Amino acid sequence: MLMFSTAFSALIMLPYLAWGIFTLRLRYRFHEELSFTAEVVTLAAVSAFLMLELYLLKSVMTENLVLYVFTVLGLAVSGAALYGPMLISVASQLFVDALMTHPTQKLDVANFAPVEALERIGDYEGAFNECLMLIRIFPKDPAASLRAGENLVQLERFEEATPWFERGLAGTPEADRALRIVNRLVEIYAKRLSRGDDAIRVLESHIALFPDSDRADTIRIRISKLAQPPREAAATATVLELEPREISLD
Repeated sequence: MLMFSTAFSALIMLPYLAWGIFTLRLRYRFHEELSFTAEVVTLAAVSAFLMLELYLLKSVMTENLVLYVFTVLGLAVSGAALYGPMLISVASQLFVDALMTHPTQKLDVANFAPVEALERIGDYEGAFNECLMLIRIFPKDPAASLRAGENLVQLERFEEATPWFERGLAGTPEADRALRIVNRLVEIYAKRLSRGDDAIRVLESHIALFPDSDRADTIRIRISKLAQPPREAAATATVLELEPREISLD
């Protein structure tokens, strides 16, 4: 029985650690979160796991109180580290919902006023952080991701900016709007990062999504230009005059 309890305790610890690390990576590496329902279910499952783990550990460590206390503290610390941010997120959303004047009313429009105010004074780092907050509240709104990318460009953090433009592009179904984002990405990939293959990938993806676009032929010319060796590309530089000028994302 003692061996079974020890083995089972170690076995159920694996998904607890793996899921916690995955959600932290999702939150801090990709700036994404689980849905509110998924977070509530996760926290409920973690609570059940901790209670079961404490029961199993108590049966295993009946004769070593000091070891049991330190093990409990270790579980508490790991739970706070892995799932504390999720608990705060759920509590914050419940608190905000409770303070709303009309319980049925939902905030469904992102407010970019704080972002714009920070951009006007040149605080692009602060504007980027404000965008992250909007992305957490409106994860499906491409505008916040695109604004985050633009602020990183202002900070000359081009490598970090491209995933935000890619995310905004993925959430943009309109061909003309998507092309503006594609042009921005191509400019960054080709000119700032010297990643011509990624620039071509973005252009080819746009043609695949919008094969009937009236800009398709121009985009194919641009792909051919990017695919050429540097010496040949210089000889055909006039082709760029046929391309539409890059326009603002706003």
